Amino acid sequence: MSGIYIHIPFCKSKCSYCDFYSVAHSSKKSSFIEALLLEIEQKKLQLADNKIRTIYFGGGTPSQLIPKDIVLILDEIRKNYNTTYLEEITFEANPEDLNIDYLSALIDIGINRISIGIQSLDDELLKFLRRRHSAKDAIICVENARKVGFKNISIDLIYGIPGLSNQLWNNTLNFVFDMGVEHLSAYHLGIEPKTLLYKQLTQGDFNVLDDDISFRQYCDLVEISGQRGVLQYEISNFAKTGFMSKHNSSYWNRTEYLGFGPSAHSFYENKRSYNIASISEYCEKVVSNQNYFETEILTKSNVLNEIIMLSLRTVEGLNLTSIEKLFGSEHANLIKSSLSKINTAFFQFDNNTIRLSSQGMFVSDDIIERLIGAFETSS
Repeated sequence: MSGIYIHIPFCKSKCSYCDFYSVAHSSKKSSFIEALLLEIEQKKLQLADNKIRTIYFGGGTPSQLIPKDIVLILDEIRKNYNTTYLEEITFEANPEDLNIDYLSALIDIGINRISIGIQSLDDELLKFLRRRHSAKDAIICVENARKVGFKNISIDLIYGIPGLSNQLWNNTLNFVFDMGVEHLSAYHLGIEPKTLLYKQLTQGDFNVLDDDISFRQYCDLVEISGQRGVLQYEISNFAKTGFMSKHNSSYWNRTEYLGFGPSAHSFYENKRSYNIASISEYCEKVVSNQNYFETEILTKSNVLNEIIMLSLRTVEGLNLTSIEKLFGSEHANLIKSSLSKINTAFFQFDNNTIRLSSQGMFVSDDIIERLIGAFETSS
């Protein structure tokens, strides 16, 4: 079964760290909805298996949509795809948008999983990140989500923020677990080019947090989550039993999915496609039936690299028996031999499976790059 991702590109304002495609206005919302509905219909034949298991509204800020818009989108999906097997509809939202009426409308529409972008429970850090809500707003919206009937609540937090002490981070984790959330996505603050945060850093407005402090915060994240029964299943994701994100897990398992909206990605028939990252061009080209996405046919090498990268993000790890079956013993042996060049504190190797330790998870990009690089140097 497959998934559907819908990229909603609107935001009230741009957060200082965000490098996802979005626009800080909604003047083109009507045109966007029209084009989005057309794209949903146009791509219905791209999935050989038309059975949809998950739908995910991401962005941007999906909570910039009014309930009527969400209904139109879901109705178009149901009209063009087989949603008999649909299990999970996730909706990303910001705390300032989530009043009781809006949350109740989401429940009535059929949204059964909500992902709330809290990021921090400290008002000064929220200002630094240019978030529009306060810590109090965040707490109230989680309480209201529970009050209207949400039984699957996920929140986002960020660590490694300049000014975030270890004690404040630990207090934040314990507080959100006391609220009973089922799922936590926690990310280290990234400072990407073309973001306001990058500009501020180059101007000397702040200093990045020391790596040792960031690593301590990651270790505390893993430890406290485990103690509270919210178990790690991927580098940045933690869940109570039965509440792992089905949609995001499909990405790491390389399950086919279609992405709709400007900048959205898709994966189907051993191809990856990428929609144009411009709302104006997206709307114009979809409506006029021009090409609005690029497609890449994956080579054997691409697939191998993806499996290494995605598998090592998860606690299940990379199984070399599977690699041998898919690509041959030479590739499995090359991965195994390259482990000798990696610090043993970063991974465990048993039952022919490589699993990254907490320390390894923290530096996973470097480890993955080394394993993938082993094939390039051997060719």
